[in-house]
Amino acid sequence: MNEITARHQIRVVRTRSEIESLREFWNSCNPPRDADIDFFQFILDIYPQVQRPHIVVLYYGGLPVALLVGRLEASQVPVKLGYFALPVPELGVLQIVHGGWLGEISEQNARMLLESIMNSLAAGEADAASFHSPDVNSPLVKYARGLPSWLCADHLINPLAHRLCEIPEKAGSFLAGLPKKGRYNQRKRAESIACDFAESRIERFGSPADLDQLMRDAETIAAKSYQRGLGVGFSETPLIRSRLCFEASKGWLQGYILYLDGQPVALWIGSLRNGVFLSEYVSYDPAYAKYGPGLHLILSILEELQASSGRPVRLVDFGIGDATYKELLANLSRQESTVYIFAPRFKAVCINLLRTSIGKLNRLARSLLGRSWLAGIKRRWRTGVSSQPFYRAPPS
Repeated sequence: MNEITARHQIRVVRTRSEIESLREFWNSCNPPRDADIDFFQFILDIYPQVQRPHIVVLYYGGLPVALLVGRLEASQVPVKLGYFALPVPELGVLQIVHGGWLGEISEQNARMLLESIMNSLAAGEADAASFHSPDVNSPLVKYARGLPSWLCADHLINPLAHRLCEIPEKAGSFLAGLPKKGRYNQRKRAESIACDFAESRIERFGSPADLDQLMRDAETIAAKSYQRGLGVGFSETPLIRSRLCFEASKGWLQGYILYLDGQPVALWIGSLRNGVFLSEYVSYDPAYAKYGPGLHLILSILEELQASSGRPVRLVDFGIGDATYKELLANLSRQESTVYIFAPRFKAVCINLLRTSIGKLNRLARSLLGRSWLAGIKRRWRTGVSSQPFYRAPPS
């Protein structure tokens, strides 16, 4: 341990065998799914790019008070010109997982944790550190941006909305809380589906025994979606299967599929733990777009969750990034952004300068072309890629 103040100490956990000693404090922080101690260790095992854990623990008076949950990975820092990724060298990156800042993240504690990360970068343990989307107003972001030198700091902070839906405590109709237009549109969707299809049903998948059908039917939907053309979203890969199987074994998996006349047409897959439903995959078959099957499925499930007794779900986490359904359904929001720190070495600094230059160029293009013009390009891009049935996404 290295002394920071008279009573503060920092310890960096770099081996699996040391993690278990942190379990009691770790669990007491009520971590989100990505920072759950068992899920974190599961990811260490299945992702080939992961080299080892890197967990920074801050002690006060000999007791842990805060920690950063991270891992050292061989990966690339994304550098994109518009939608196109530019080739960049692979780096050693300390990935601090989403929600992986646990305990008391005060101004003083955040500074000490960040100084430890910077010491590891300076010592050559990694080329960069990545904090997966903390709140931009948090002390963590303040010091991640303010402590490094200009050459090593992140100059492309891009706040994105992280939207959530708090389920009302009072049992009743979730739809009743929507704007009048939202309630009307949902009724019309239900009426159109009832008129045009002899059978409409929603099936829930949660156990390991359900996994084969969930994977098969979800792939039928996702293979036709625009997300597949972009290389994102659900895909029937061994890694995604392993992750969903793990979540099913823990009792977290919540998968829903809408079937119309026996055909799978929309999916919503997530995990439920500690009263929070984390939305992971949402998609629908574009051939059924006029029925709004994705939103119909989500609203039907939210209505069911709100009506259930005991409020097993208190919060739905729609994740980062905007979408029409998120804006309609969310009643909570915060601004988050991934933040990088680069090591004070030639290769890392060069990639940071390239990333900064391309990022500034992208921002200039957006300001000159306007949001509406770019939105039109995005819609045409989505339409184009979703019409390519033989596109296969790379493994996640």
